[in-house]
Amino acid sequence: MKIFDTTFSVIERAMDLRTRRHGVLAGNIANSETPNFRAREVDFAGELDRMLTNGPKSEVAKTNPKHMDLTANEASHIVFDDSGAVGGDGNNVDLDLALGKISDNGRRYTAAANYLNMKLRVIRFAASGGRGGV
Repeated sequence: MKIFDTTFSVIERAMDLRTRRHGVLAGNIANSETPNFRAREVDFAGELDRMLTNGPKSEVAKTNPKHMDLTANEASHIVFDDSGAVGGDGNNVDLDLALGKISDNGRRYTAAANYLNMKLRVIRFAASGGRGGV
């Protein structure tokens, strides 16, 4: 019997992607007044699917020993987010929308962390023989 089922790896990967998405969203907020800046977003569903099926892989071939090794590169696929209207300065970051996205992302990260904590409590309880090791 496996103590740590696949749920742990799914939660871990989801939390990693939420962390990366937070960085991208924070970058959007930081550049909300930068001329010609285009908002970015993490292709969360595609990245999670990629991580769960194949793990992080690079499509770049290392053909020379002096090339950088990109096989361990776990950078998420970042796409342009054209959901906001483009302003006169060419910037399409909607600050209210960006703040809402970062807040939602934070709540989802917290929910995943809470779920992970509950799973660990169940394991501690079982390891204590049901005598209250929670």
